[in-house]
Amino acid sequence: MSPVRLPCPRAALLAAFVLLLWAVVGATWFLRTYLGLVTPDQVLFHLQNGGLDYADPRMLWRAFRCLAAVAGLSLLSLFLLRRLRHWHRLPLLALLGTGAVVSVNATVSDPCQPEPDGGDYLARHYVDPSRVRVQAPAAKPDVLLVFVESLDEDYTRPRTPAAALLPRLTRLQQDFQTLGQLRNLSGASWTVGGMFSALCGLPLQPVGLMSHNSLEFSTRFFAGGLCLTDLLAARGWEISFYGGASLKFAGKGHFLESHGVTRRFGAEQWQQRGLRVPAQGWGLLDSDLVEQAWADMQRPRRHDDEARMALLLTVDTHGPAGARDPGCAAADGLQDDAEGEPADMMRDALRCTDAVVAKLVERFVAERNGRPKVVLVMGDHLNPEPLLNGELQSAPGGRTVFHALARYDAEGRALPADDQRRLFTHVDVLPTLAEAVGLSWAPQAHRLGLGRSLLAAQRQDTLAERDGMAVVNGRLSCRSPLFQRLWIGEV
Repeated sequence: MSPVRLPCPRAALLAAFVLLLWAVVGATWFLRTYLGLVTPDQVLFHLQNGGLDYADPRMLWRAFRCLAAVAGLSLLSLFLLRRLRHWHRLPLLALLGTGAVVSVNATVSDPCQPEPDGGDYLARHYVDPSRVRVQAPAAKPDVLLVFVESLDEDYTRPRTPAAALLPRLTRLQQDFQTLGQLRNLSGASWTVGGMFSALCGLPLQPVGLMSHNSLEFSTRFFAGGLCLTDLLAARGWEISFYGGASLKFAGKGHFLESHGVTRRFGAEQWQQRGLRVPAQGWGLLDSDLVEQAWADMQRPRRHDDEARMALLLTVDTHGPAGARDPGCAAADGLQDDAEGEPADMMRDALRCTDAVVAKLVERFVAERNGRPKVVLVMGDHLNPEPLLNGELQSAPGGRTVFHALARYDAEGRALPADDQRRLFTHVDVLPTLAEAVGLSWAPQAHRLGLGRSLLAAQRQDTLAERDGMAVVNGRLSCRSPLFQRLWIGEV
């Protein structure tokens, strides 16, 4: 008996349905393999803000191969379906649909747990920086804030001490101050989310993607909210950003431009300066990035009492396996763009970033220019898919983000500081760093955004300490009307 042939419209619908199911399976497999567990916010934000064409070409090539596999599997499935009787097709389609559902559930996690009364948890606890009276210190310090890509605290605790991955940053952390356990909120689990949450005091959410005024939302970036960079810029600090990756990726440049960062350098800006940015990877590698940043930080000041803030974002340790940096790579015989074993590449990337970031911090601290100084080195977020877990000792309670804070007076003497045992999140970085810089404000002293200053003389519990991480993460993962209004500037 000849196989049953479907009418053209029905065949087209079946083909589209099969392609959709395999696309879901392929896309979620790709995310799970290269990025680990993701949240809907993370996926939607990157779709909304674009810039994927500025991602690591190796990741784009992997995505293309995944797409080719999806197309091939779709054609194979349609070939089989056309040779089955009608009632035999349903089990195969059901199996494929079940696989798509299972793959989505294994890849995407939505932690939203609404308030029992349906209220806006963010609005209940948010202290708007635009509605407090801020006083700057008489002696404004220079500030260095380094976001190290995907830097877990666990990297400082190798099971074998001789196999240290961050020897210099571990020593620097011992000399500096640690504040306890820095946990990741879901809205701070990717680079722009981590930077935004730390500087602006609340987790990042996608907004307006499917609304009637989505174009208006896309032209704004937290237009009604203030961040630490806004507060400092308004009080005389000149703020510069140095990153290896493109500023066009995921709205990063838009964010910085909208919030007081007047000087911004990414991959394209380095190329304009005549630097060779590798064809593979996320952009200018850390050894060159740090040298260029330090050289720019030595430029003459516009006036003698000008204070500066330097923001730096590294790239070498970006997942899934880091990048080999010829500026400090081991003599392994590889060409500049060659790939080695993923675990070996990540070890080399961590050790390279460790060396160059520690050197930058040491230079900054040693500079005697008669100004106080503040240094904060922290991971932008946890590594979503760590390769080296088996070589590390995890802290009780789960993975935390690396951080170290230090303050110096105008003579270069470190100010007294004790390590703390606090439980906090990225949102607490805003008031803590503001207070470290010397800002004071009223009313609601020591509170900004959703955060509590960890430097306050009288301890104020963070939201994580008061409500627990599960509750805070769940509440802040839900859509917030206040956040929507802050984004568009209609508060």
